[in-house]
Amino acid sequence: MDSVEDQLDLRLEILRRNYYVFNACKIDYEKINRCNFMKKLNSGVLFLVLVFACVNVCFAATAQNRYLKSKTGIIKYEIYGATIAGTEVLYYDDWGSREAKYITTTMELGGLSVTRNTLVLLEENGRWINNVDLNARTGIRMRNPRYKDSIGQSRREREKNEEKKNLDAGGRKVEIEMVIGKPCVVWEGQNTGIKTCTWNGIILKKISDLGFSRTTTVATEIDERISIPEEKFTIPPDIEMKTVDISTFHGN
Repeated sequence: MDSVEDQLDLRLEILRRNYYVFNACKIDYEKINRCNFMKKLNSGVLFLVLVFACVNVCFAATAQNRYLKSKTGIIKYEIYGATIAGTEVLYYDDWGSREAKYITTTMELGGLSVTRNTLVLLEENGRWINNVDLNARTGIRMRNPRYKDSIGQSRREREKNEEKKNLDAGGRKVEIEMVIGKPCVVWEGQNTGIKTCTWNGIILKKISDLGFSRTTTVATEIDERISIPEEKFTIPPDIEMKTVDISTFHGN
């Protein structure tokens, strides 16, 4: 059995692809017949896509200095796969107490091309998670269900607890890999097909192999000597945000 993190990553990957198809169906009504199966998707499913996208960020969030080895930085990523291509830019400041991730991806589906722009923003040192659809100008805000678990723990204690959870769930620490000059610990899921390379609590490389599709997200550049504009940590004022209770998804 794989860790909860890997299982949620897997569900996120599948739901994200369904979300792309749904939006592709809306682009050209003359092509709608090729997307008939997506008519079964309702607003609840689309909501889940955003929920699991937010949950994917929960596992990096902690109550104290999140990134002890780096106070501030910008990390650029490349995203690629058989049907998807894009970029990701991660901004963090004050040892990770503030973090914003901007993701742009284009997916090719049945002759249709769909581009999505997303912002994932952590607030209050990871207590709150915001997932913003910059295309639709909407977003959801929720409490991080893992935040309270790390209060009062040292960084070393948190790392040991996370490692134990991964091992207990069937994950394997397979090697150390260098990514953009940083030594990353590589974790491999036994059943999910997800492999991550983590440095300083930050995922620098991730491979999601679902069997029918393989997607890689890998860091290509890091700058740790830079001042980040305040606007990068600010949700645009025209975004319509909703606050949701994610505890129901965790059985709390």
